[in-house]
Amino acid sequence: MGETVRNRLAGSVPGAVVAGWRVGQWPWLVPVAAFAATAAWVLGALSGQAAGAVRIAFIAIGAVLTSVAVGLPLWQQRRANQARADAVAAAQAARAAMRITLEDALDPFVHVVGALTTAKGADKARLRGAAVQLTVATIAGLAGAERVRVCFFELESGRPRRLRPERFAGRAGAPTVTLTEGEPAGDAALRMISRRAWTFIDDTRREPLPFSWDGSPEYRTVLLGPVATPEEVVGMLTVDALHPGELATVDPTLVRLLADLLAAALRM
Repeated sequence: MGETVRNRLAGSVPGAVVAGWRVGQWPWLVPVAAFAATAAWVLGALSGQAAGAVRIAFIAIGAVLTSVAVGLPLWQQRRANQARADAVAAAQAARAAMRITLEDALDPFVHVVGALTTAKGADKARLRGAAVQLTVATIAGLAGAERVRVCFFELESGRPRRLRPERFAGRAGAPTVTLTEGEPAGDAALRMISRRAWTFIDDTRREPLPFSWDGSPEYRTVLLGPVATPEEVVGMLTVDALHPGELATVDPTLVRLLADLLAAALRM
């Protein structure tokens, strides 16, 4: 989706910022209400000792300050209720958008899987390629980050085993490394997918990657894991973005679901 749920929720809360505080939040409200109540009390006491226009001015200002002291908490409560309502509405809109996106993405995938059940020879190879491309393109579209890249590595089961880059979508630049058994990067990748484990690293400078699929990697945040059926591993998916934290809104459960669907399609 072009807009993440987090951005929608942040944009739905109204209020300007004054001296570092957002108007309507408690850090701003409490001292102002307390000051108004105290000042109103002081002016009430002083008005008893004043006369004429000064007394009238003290009483009027005290009344205004009392209104402020009483009205601000009520105003805050109203704004908080409105913010909660806006947040609920934004979350519901995001879920509805996600359902539409998934329906649009999964409909052609279901069509490809259905065709695979009866395809033979060259048609079956073509449809498997289409299933891979649909998977990486769908994940790239759902990631919500700018210049994300999704790559599929096919597992070649010869000796030595290899994870060979097959398809990618999103940011330009195909992965350049074939991960080969017997090499440190290849062994690390094969161990990960053989354990059916998924790895998420929010910033590769704080938590180094166990292996890389580019000669000079530019990405700073990654999600990667196996494409596997319960019986067999058939490959690996990687999702990477250029800046730290850009994949924080990606739903790992959704990525794993699409990876499992792809694995089932490739085994047909």
